[in-house]
Amino acid sequence: MQMIPDRLPPAGERGAIAWLRRNLFSGTVNAIVSIALGSFVALSLFNLGRWMLTGASWQPVWNNMKLLAIYRYPAELAWRPIIAVGVLLMLTGLTAALGQRVGKGKIMTGVYFWFGSLAWFLTLVALIAWPSVRVAWLLATLMSVAGYAIGWYVPRVVRAQSWLWAAGLPIVLVLIYGVGGSGSFAVVGTSQWGGFLLTVVIAAFGITVSFPLGIALALGRRSNLPAIKYFSIGFIEVIRGAPLITWLFIASLMVPLLLDVAPDSIPALTRALVAVTLFSAAYMAENVRGGLQSVPNGQREAARALGLSGWQTTRLIVLPQALRAVIPVLVGQAIGLFKDTSLVFIVGLHDFFEIGRRVIPSQPESLLYPGGVLLEISVFMAFAYFFFTYRMSIASRQLEKELGVGER
Repeated sequence: MQMIPDRLPPAGERGAIAWLRRNLFSGTVNAIVSIALGSFVALSLFNLGRWMLTGASWQPVWNNMKLLAIYRYPAELAWRPIIAVGVLLMLTGLTAALGQRVGKGKIMTGVYFWFGSLAWFLTLVALIAWPSVRVAWLLATLMSVAGYAIGWYVPRVVRAQSWLWAAGLPIVLVLIYGVGGSGSFAVVGTSQWGGFLLTVVIAAFGITVSFPLGIALALGRRSNLPAIKYFSIGFIEVIRGAPLITWLFIASLMVPLLLDVAPDSIPALTRALVAVTLFSAAYMAENVRGGLQSVPNGQREAARALGLSGWQTTRLIVLPQALRAVIPVLVGQAIGLFKDTSLVFIVGLHDFFEIGRRVIPSQPESLLYPGGVLLEISVFMAFAYFFFTYRMSIASRQLEKELGVGER
């Protein structure tokens, strides 16, 4: 009997080389496309990096960080929005740590460390270059760490978690708006809000309020009661029939008309919140309705056969499955709404985008730089928007994975 000579072991299927061979160079066409696109991306990143390091004028951006963050919010009271950030991070860290103890909470943990890292970086910058808010940022960071530590080492606080959130959100509002006529907690009117503070307020309010309104409109459109059904259909179709910028124009005039008050008596922020929320609710309703239609009728029939009422069937059986099916669409709309806040300049508000687009480039100091600083401001704003929206998309994918969306 003749022995067969030993053969070489098969090529490794793991590691960076194997991944490149399997995904980017699996064939001639794939290799050519990968090399061409890789070369284009590498050249673009090289040119962008060289411009950012040697050609860009970042000094106006650095000098106007206060405008970009809070605009005309009083500088001596800037500590209040920062402490409000600390309260939110503390509650997020508390929730994340409590979830980690029981093997859950990956989404909140990711959110906490993502935005906590940003707060820690800003604290480091404040300690070096921002003496006026140095203590505030340091306190906010300590609050974020304390929240996570309490959630990890004092697990019984889970019983009060909901109450802490219920108390924390009004505290955040009080810190930003104020309660008194003078002093450290003097009222700061919404006309003085601006920058990224205003962007976050509008986006958070619009997303939070439009979600239940959208669900109500989606259910109303499928109602058997003609008054509710046709009202929902009319509202959705009319609102979706015009762009957001049109409704912002209309809100600036129609809201005072409907309430029979002078136009100046209603803050511009209120008018913007109404327009943004109702516009988002109309689109949210159609997204939810698509999810409702994806639930088989057999689910409803089985629930009714078990003795559940129509409302119980919708609340416990149909709606959870419908929302689960449209998570990517809902998060995509939330991301779009976060970016659409840049249109509120229509009602005279100066959000993050408006300050970068018009206020800073028109300053005399900015005009001294060759070509202005609009490109530098645009790159900075794009990075800021990306930082927040990318975290939202990551949370969406994590939620889909936890709920098994797309899996059987």
